[in-house]
Amino acid sequence: MMNRRILVAGGLMLAANGVARAQASRPLVVLLGDQASPECKTWRGQWEPLFVKSDGYKKLDFRAIYSADSSLLLKQETWPADLRWILDTFLASPDGMQRGTVTPRFFLVQNRQITFTATGIAGWRDAMWPMILSVTGTTA
Repeated sequence: MMNRRILVAGGLMLAANGVARAQASRPLVVLLGDQASPECKTWRGQWEPLFVKSDGYKKLDFRAIYSADSSLLLKQETWPADLRWILDTFLASPDGMQRGTVTPRFFLVQNRQITFTATGIAGWRDAMWPMILSVTGTTA
């Protein structure tokens, strides 16, 4: 009976590990925004609704981090615990050190690595959105 329980528990752990690996392989887009920013409000009102209806959205994971104001953007406590490594990596980069509070900021993460970033509405429209379409193999 004990061997059967170990076998079942081991099988469940393997299955859970496979699901976690499958989810980890999906691209992730992280939006860093400031609730007081007019440009972030524009993105939320105009671009986000279009994005969530797209085929590209269905093929990736999306997380949004909105701080109350720009002074809180780069604080560990603003970020969910599972995404704080993105903040740490970003803050160690030249862009993070020089332009860390520019919003909206978009991060494309693949295989636990930041592979692309863009800022602003123009950065979303002209750079991040085409990159998402490419990565997900979808069209606008």
